[in-house]
Amino acid sequence: MRWLTNTVLRYYVRTMEQEGRPLPGHIAIIIDGNRRWARAHGLRPQEGHAKGAKVLEKINEAAVNLGIKYLTIWGGSYDNLTKRDPQEIKMLDEKMYRVWARNGLKNETIFREGVHIRFIGEWPDLLSQETQDAMRALEKATQDHSVYHYTYLIGYSGDREMTAGFNSILRSGVGGISLDVIQDHLWTKDLPAVDLVIRTGEENPNMSHNSNGFMMWHTRNAFFYHISKFWPDFTVEDLKDIIKQFRQTERRFGK
Repeated sequence: MRWLTNTVLRYYVRTMEQEGRPLPGHIAIIIDGNRRWARAHGLRPQEGHAKGAKVLEKINEAAVNLGIKYLTIWGGSYDNLTKRDPQEIKMLDEKMYRVWARNGLKNETIFREGVHIRFIGEWPDLLSQETQDAMRALEKATQDHSVYHYTYLIGYSGDREMTAGFNSILRSGVGGISLDVIQDHLWTKDLPAVDLVIRTGEENPNMSHNSNGFMMWHTRNAFFYHISKFWPDFTVEDLKDIIKQFRQTERRFGK
């Protein structure tokens, strides 16, 4: 039935395009709530992460069929991989990142639709060699793809990215600071500005926060959508509804 789901999504996109509503070119998603979802269901944290990984695969495929050219997923912060229980970090390493990367090499959508996969963050310093190898293999296998660009932030912190960026500028000896100079020294320098940020697992969507300065450079003009659903409960229908709301909202850019 996957072909039918994909056909419905593509029809939905064509209908919205006929109505003249802009599609977000770059969506960023802050995944949150895997562990809380597990607790609420009487399960172990790793079961929440495993469920979240399955949801991620569905959302990735839906994003392609909706025509989202750039998708960035925050799959694990620097603190997640340095401050949590060692057993949970090991599980994230072996059962999430490694498994997802290996599954990606067999994912028909990634290769049929030309999805370029990248991993950004300090993951080379934090994950096992075996997991790093799997992630690099997926990057290499998709490096010539250019239709869609899907990025996964692993071991990432916006604060650390900006600090590293400014230190890089200082080392370069550049004569002055400009917007272009700042962007050129960021880990995420090759990504376009984010149009829409979705954050799941917000206990109070009306009083939210931006964890670790998430992509603070690229999100400065983005719309933020906070949803109380934990990530394992997030659905393709939720994604479609949020995109619909985005397309119905005027972006003024200070005008």
